[in-house]
Amino acid sequence: MDTKAYISSGIIEMYVLGIASEVEARELENLCTQYPEIKQALLEAQESMEQFAQTNASAPPADSKDRILLALEKEGLINGRINEPQAAEGSDTKVVNMKAPAQRKTSGAVFVAAAAIVLLILGAIYHLYTVNKLKNELLLMATQQRSLNAELTQYRGQTDTLRQRIAIVAKPGMRKLDLQGVPGHEERAAALYWDAGTKEVFLLPNRLAVLPKGKQYQLWAIVDGKPVSAGVFNQDRLDAVQQMKTIQRAEMFAITVEKEGGVDAPTLDQMVVAGKI
Repeated sequence: MDTKAYISSGIIEMYVLGIASEVEARELENLCTQYPEIKQALLEAQESMEQFAQTNASAPPADSKDRILLALEKEGLINGRINEPQAAEGSDTKVVNMKAPAQRKTSGAVFVAAAAIVLLILGAIYHLYTVNKLKNELLLMATQQRSLNAELTQYRGQTDTLRQRIAIVAKPGMRKLDLQGVPGHEERAAALYWDAGTKEVFLLPNRLAVLPKGKQYQLWAIVDGKPVSAGVFNQDRLDAVQQMKTIQRAEMFAITVEKEGGVDAPTLDQMVVAGKI
């Protein structure tokens, strides 16, 4: 198993976020018991998420307490005055506190309990908001990573194809033959490379159309005026150089459309491209 590709696929991050499917989660847990590097990657991802959450955690707004007290006062749960009002200077008026000590004690207890409940609720809501925000950010990062991995895989495939072409073209004694479209197929073309030393034949059919199911292209070499099959080729990779059967000598090459698997003799009215040596 390609553990590096699996680790970079983003499944581990999805698992840590709790958004992996049941099948993906079960698969990851099983792989952790088989591959230590995958288990280590999971532990590192969990640790990174915890550090990320701690680094980006924010304290509740500074005015939370004042807003809570104001809300409790509006509901009549507390008396907003911290100190009892004093009599005006020079006045004989006496302010009498009508609340009994037991009542004041009860009011204080209610205030403390209510404030604690409100703070607890606000803290829970804020924590949930922060966690959800971090999850969304990490999910976006995991999605972007998957997209980048897919693009990287595509670029690697294109690079490998280009390297293959360069290696064949630069090979000493390699002869190139352009196969041009015959009447009715003028827009079609292919490039054939024939090694003068080993007699190996390579084909680049990048300008041929994709055929319907049940049909397949077949390469022919004309030897002493007779067609010799050089094999059928994979149309799923028309952009890649494909090695065909070795041909010792030929006067020309042609490609026809035949039934899947190829035939013993070419269907001449199904010829697409051809080229003389």
